[in-house]
Amino acid sequence: MEGKDKELEKEEERGEEFHEEGESGGLSNGSQKPFRFEKEGYWESIHEKEDEGEKGDEKEKELMWLRTTLGEIIELMGIRAHVEAQRREDKIFLEIKGDGSGLIIGKHGQTLDALQFIINKISANRYKESREKIILDTENYRGRRVEALKNMALRLSEKAKKMRKAVTIGPLNSQDRRIIHITLSEDEDVRTEGRGEGFYKKLVITPKSRGERD
Repeated sequence: MEGKDKELEKEEERGEEFHEEGESGGLSNGSQKPFRFEKEGYWESIHEKEDEGEKGDEKEKELMWLRTTLGEIIELMGIRAHVEAQRREDKIFLEIKGDGSGLIIGKHGQTLDALQFIINKISANRYKESREKIILDTENYRGRRVEALKNMALRLSEKAKKMRKAVTIGPLNSQDRRIIHITLSEDEDVRTEGRGEGFYKKLVITPKSRGERD
């Protein structure tokens, strides 16, 4: 009992200390805040949590809006599909699932790229402060495309070296060209460069001369 009494006394002392630092017995009469809470940053932390909650809600609303907007565009194209959305690595990924994926992808992914360009423009106009890039994909086309481009780059670089002639690929979008540039960047026997104007350009793989290698 004695131990419990001492604990109660400590609690009472802490209560008295709080009342002395606060106003009207430590509780305010409405708009005023207890000094102790204010001193310890209690109110500030509450407001920070509220702000974080609001930002989280806005981000979820943005995902819902993008998913709905892309779904409506696909519906207008006469394609039966639905859209799933999520954030990863500071990017927004919109996954199109359903029938007609071949129509959504298009030749060399051009339709998918066009849809991605459009949804990024629409989002940038609505969410002007957002810096997140939106990536569209369906049936893991992006991943399969990367592997196909890497294999093609390695195969054609060997062909260029064997024939001692430049090999041209394309036209390709900037993302596809970048994959080939990176894949062959450590090959000291070839160089890569884009040629042409506009969004889609050709990419040339050229064998280096002996002087360039040295």
